[in-house]
Amino acid sequence: MSFAASKKNYYLINAPDISNSQRAKHTPQHMENSMPLVRSGYIVAAGVFLPAGINSSDADAVNKASGSYVIVQADTVEQAWATLKEDVFWTSGEVWDHDKLTVTPVYVAVPKVE
Repeated sequence: MSFAASKKNYYLINAPDISNSQRAKHTPQHMENSMPLVRSGYIVAAGVFLPAGINSSDADAVNKASGSYVIVQADTVEQAWATLKEDVFWTSGEVWDHDKLTVTPVYVAVPKVE
C-alpha cells in the first residue's frame, strides 16, 4: 500500500514540563489562546502526557500531566516554533522545559479519528 504525498505540513510538538511546573496557574489563559488555533484547523490534536499507571479515564488524570503534545498544521517548522513561543506555557517560563521541547515533522496518515 502506498500513500500519496500530503498537501499539508504537520508537526508534532513534544513539550515536557519543567519540574515543579505551574501548569494549573496558566491553563485558563493557555486554553483561551489555543481555541482560535483549534477552530482555524492549525491545531489538529493536542493533549498531555501522563505518567505510567495513570489512565486518561482517571478522574484527576489531567492534574497529573507531565507535558504536552500538539500536532499542528503549519507552512514551515519555523512557523510552528514561532506560534508555540507565543503560548503562555512557553512565555511564562513556568510550564514547558525550553531545553527539552522538540518540533518534529510528521506524516499524518489518519487525519481525523472520532
